[in-house]
Amino acid sequence: MAVAATSARADSAPTGEDAHTFNPNEAGLIRLYGDPEPGTMQAMNFTSYMKGWKPGSKESSHRADNDYTEIQFTGCSVNPTGGSSVTVRLRQAIPFSQDKSMGDKTFTACFNGGTSKGEWSAHYDGGDNRYFTIPKINGSTSIEGSLDVAKVYVDTSKAD
Repeated sequence: MAVAATSARADSAPTGEDAHTFNPNEAGLIRLYGDPEPGTMQAMNFTSYMKGWKPGSKESSHRADNDYTEIQFTGCSVNPTGGSSVTVRLRQAIPFSQDKSMGDKTFTACFNGGTSKGEWSAHYDGGDNRYFTIPKINGSTSIEGSLDVAKVYVDTSKAD
């Protein structure tokens, strides 16, 4: 069986607007890395906020962690219904298996002008990335309102 093929020289045919030859020395290009950048360590602490969280609807970013996690909420509100408590569940991601719950903490002080704080000191074999979810607001898994938190602080190092 014979196969016939034709080929055009690469520089003889016009290219479309989306065709581009990569040149690593081109001005304005920046190198994008996954988290963390090679040769650096992942940040142990981070500050963020939450907006529009309902029970079971979202999860925080996954963070590499070994044996300790502290989560703080400041400025909690539930809109439009009002709020008095939020349950924070820390989970450990287990690759190719079901993630494991590391336990729940109920935060109330953040609804009254204070800061709520929960600490977890445990580790499951098979994974080291942790994240948190919100399984309950005001003690309920289904609520009309959604949770906003003005400041979320996550610390993954007991040393500081």
